[in-house]
Amino acid sequence: MVIPPPVQTGDHIGARFASDDDFLAAAAGFAHAGADRRAQVMLVPSPRLRGPLGDRLGASAALRDALGEGRLHVMDPGEVQLAGGGFDPGRLHAAYREAARAATGAGHPGLWVAVDMTWARPGVVDADALVAFEAAANTLFTPGTLTALCAYDTRVFPPALAFRACQAHPAIAEAARFGHRVTADGLAFSGEADVTNALAWTALLGSLAPDHHVVDISAMSFLGARALTDLAATAGAHPRPLTIRATARQVTRLSLLKIDRLAAVEVLPARTA
Repeated sequence: MVIPPPVQTGDHIGARFASDDDFLAAAAGFAHAGADRRAQVMLVPSPRLRGPLGDRLGASAALRDALGEGRLHVMDPGEVQLAGGGFDPGRLHAAYREAARAATGAGHPGLWVAVDMTWARPGVVDADALVAFEAAANTLFTPGTLTALCAYDTRVFPPALAFRACQAHPAIAEAARFGHRVTADGLAFSGEADVTNALAWTALLGSLAPDHHVVDISAMSFLGARALTDLAATAGAHPRPLTIRATARQVTRLSLLKIDRLAAVEVLPARTA
């Protein structure tokens, strides 16, 4: 497993790992990145990896300091994801939102969370419910105060399920990544949207507020066919006429798919952020 460098504040990263050492290395690297930013950091390993992760963290002077100062915590999934006795998407969504608020309220720039997703393994959490939760959680990252790594053990999760779960994340280890932010009149995206992060793209387009009407894709470097199809569907279904802000090169693709018949198109200079 490789975390796409560098981890950016506000990322919701989906990753797969196939060995204990892969997860431990990624969690420690993630903790370093968050601690360097003075963020509140929370690591949630599976119970059997809590000891080895503690050893890995203790080998770093910077992470020992973060632990001693209360900026870094190692939690059990029973205390976080399964608090209350089971998987409750609404409760967990609210818990992450409130934890991010608490972190900023305490003077930190945000909350960074790395989770071994084994707590949601088949037989414990319904696969469709898990994927739906991951996709819906993307709106938690819009303010930029929450950053997360969701790590799926391929020894536990079937390949197809691990792939679907990662598709619900905008940033995919070793694959595409896109960013998003809310603007005064809609949503603005940057980066790449392809099949690897397709469910996150669909979910965020679906989160466009009814009174917003602009989708700005001018900072995107790539949109796959599925991403464009979803954009067309959003334009056709949104309660207000949609405006798409795009570069001249992107407009050509919008025209080929006849999206310009569903939405107004504003041409902007190409951007990278």
